[in-house]
Amino acid sequence: MDLFKWVNVLDKKMTSISVEPNLCTHLISPKSTCQSCVKYCPTKSITFTKKQIQMDENCLECGLCSTVCPTNALLFTRPPLKQVISELVHQCEQQEKVYLHCEKMPVSDRNVTSISVQCLGMIPREAWVTVLNKCKNLTIYHSDTGCSSCEITTGERVWKQELHAAEKIAGSSIEISSAIKHSMKKEQYDKDRRAFLSNFFTEIKATNKLAFRELLGSPEVQSYQEKLQVNSLSKIKREWEEVSNQIFEKMTNESVYPYMNKRVLLLAELQVNEDLQRQEDIRLPAISSYCSFCGACTILCPTDALKMETVNNCQSITLQPSKCVNCSLCEEICFTKSIVLEPQQNRSLLKETVTVAQNG
Repeated sequence: MDLFKWVNVLDKKMTSISVEPNLCTHLISPKSTCQSCVKYCPTKSITFTKKQIQMDENCLECGLCSTVCPTNALLFTRPPLKQVISELVHQCEQQEKVYLHCEKMPVSDRNVTSISVQCLGMIPREAWVTVLNKCKNLTIYHSDTGCSSCEITTGERVWKQELHAAEKIAGSSIEISSAIKHSMKKEQYDKDRRAFLSNFFTEIKATNKLAFRELLGSPEVQSYQEKLQVNSLSKIKREWEEVSNQIFEKMTNESVYPYMNKRVLLLAELQVNEDLQRQEDIRLPAISSYCSFCGACTILCPTDALKMETVNNCQSITLQPSKCVNCSLCEEICFTKSIVLEPQQNRSLLKETVTVAQNG
């Protein structure tokens, strides 16, 4: 690997929030009504230019923007969401009682197993569903004073909103307590040493994955202009990116695309939970017969969930449900108002593809 690629790796490791403008529905189309990141940013640090999302020096790097962004155009990476959930699940499997808390409300008792995050608002509902299903002995430690004095002013609203949505999906709840209950078991290891080693090896593992990603070529989310290109060079580039992405995903067991960051957690729970499959917690696009097959929805879809094909003079639009993140852009930009997002059973996300419109 050359020096330039190593610089890219180190730069990504030092950045807490990665930005992918081609995933932002607000930048893709002026018809998009999404401004969730701006709405929930506690310091009003987020602004839009014509082609970019910008954050000023007042950004607290709290991760709330990543939580509320449907497409993960803004992605919180330090720590990665998967790392936080993995540590929670692991500790709950090993310990009798585990507490989750924000850094501003530390658990001072060294005999208690606890995991801290910068803000509970950095945990989206998909991750809470995993926690609710796998961490039955987890308690959220939250003092009686709440988050009233925290500089992350919208944090409490976000984490309670996301947790409530997850509890509705999972059909269970998590204990929130302002008191610490001691475990009857005696700790069998040095917590500080284990925490240091865990963080150290996690950093090495994450850096190796980034280096591997740079070696293959960083994944790029295509702009709608690039999607319109049909020349041979663009086709070769797309084919190579597909191959490199498949290699990366197979070797690391992780998706290369930010918009799957939250979705893969829900998909994993759906695979093993039939009750969850029967519920209707998602919305997917349905296309009426008034569709003109202009292709705008397929071109502007930030996650490539919708595709249009023409075979033997027959046009069809197919949906890859697992990639649809309910951003509503297809519904908002449809000129003929032929697309409506409708509630569907969660099991629909497990289907590979679905034909949602066809003519000819």
